[in-house]
Amino acid sequence: MKKLFGTDGIRSVAGEAPLDKETLGRIGWALVEKWQQAGTEPRIIVGRDTRASGEWITAALVQALTNSGIDAATDVGVISTPGLAYLTRLHQFDLGIMISASHNPYQDNGIKVFGRDGFKLSDAEEVEIERLIDEFPDSQLNRGTAAEPSRLDSTQLAREYVNFLKNQTKAELSSLRIGLDLCNGSAHAIAPTVFRELGASVQPINDKPDGKNINLNCGSLHLPGLISLVKERQLDLGVAFDGDADRSLFVTASGKVFDGDYVLFALALHFQGSQQLKGNRVVGTIMSNYALERSLNGRNIDFLRAAVGDRYVLEMMRVCGANLGGEPSGHVILSDCHTAGDGILTAVKLAEVLVSRGVSLDALADEYHPYPQVLDGLKVRQKIPLETPDIADLIQRAEDRLGDSGRLVVRYSGTEPLLLRIMAEGADGAQVQALVRQLKSDMEVLLMGLLQGS
Repeated sequence: MKKLFGTDGIRSVAGEAPLDKETLGRIGWALVEKWQQAGTEPRIIVGRDTRASGEWITAALVQALTNSGIDAATDVGVISTPGLAYLTRLHQFDLGIMISASHNPYQDNGIKVFGRDGFKLSDAEEVEIERLIDEFPDSQLNRGTAAEPSRLDSTQLAREYVNFLKNQTKAELSSLRIGLDLCNGSAHAIAPTVFRELGASVQPINDKPDGKNINLNCGSLHLPGLISLVKERQLDLGVAFDGDADRSLFVTASGKVFDGDYVLFALALHFQGSQQLKGNRVVGTIMSNYALERSLNGRNIDFLRAAVGDRYVLEMMRVCGANLGGEPSGHVILSDCHTAGDGILTAVKLAEVLVSRGVSLDALADEYHPYPQVLDGLKVRQKIPLETPDIADLIQRAEDRLGDSGRLVVRYSGTEPLLLRIMAEGADGAQVQALVRQLKSDMEVLLMGLLQGS
């Protein structure tokens, strides 16, 4: 079991463990130690999103890395998470470290780690790093003075990444008027450049990060502002990114939300029609809408479900040979193009579909009809295993009430501590709402009873 790493790296309130200076020292030492034990003096690149704590966390981590024996770590400043993954692979760094808490509020931060191949580290590698963190030698504390981080030309790096994104399509987007909600995050400079250079007319909002406004009532978790922009300016579509731009959600001209399931459906049919869909299969997660599975199956496309988290989607894609996968939240992986989910890349490919088919995003949305889905959460005092007989029995009885007409998923969040997530979907929306409401109430009573009895 991992203690620090969740489904998407290490994440907590900035300044509190494990993102306090001492633990950052342990993390930096462990990363260097792991690669040195394998006979490598690691070359390391570090990037961050726009939140205020990113600069001091980067400085503390770079100091820990250089104090641990490497000559220098390269600090590239603000970059998107997929941009950092791309640069890690392009420049053959042994490790790419992204300082970001993705869609979380600015008070939080986190650490995501990529290997030389541009992929996130495996669970086994993260477990090994945690073991080394526990073995951190006291002699490393306050050891020496760190070398100044080396810097690559940030303008050059941004251009390399922009060129990469532009080269993923041959489509000319001059017919499109696009609204971009840049979330005051990592996409704020890169995304407008990409779409303008591809010919689109761009209307940006939330493009002035100040360190505290990242994800603040904007971006992929807060769509009303983008919906208003698209409708008022009569744009063809809107794109909303999260803080580190590894996910994107879309808004149609009529104001309809076009989430990751819609994107998978549209891209799957587009790739199938052009014979680019490898294995005729798509990978989603246990949270993907049941209607997506049935709709794709009806078009002779297999749909596989991975655990929640883009890393697990990618792992299943690599095992089964799929080149398209993703999550409803907007993480979409196009493995023929990139090793990581990339919100800007997803937007480029979806725009390509619109131009090549000569259709609107509303028309694409009309081709897929998701089942009503209800997602709710319950704050808990302790993560009691869901396999506990009384809990498992409660969940099973709820599943029995849904029958074959829907699905129920109950799980602990991998990114938010002490949060139990409940998701249900089915053809009857009223039934689904009532079921989630009752299950949440019953679960709260049951968990409280189990804690009092322990």
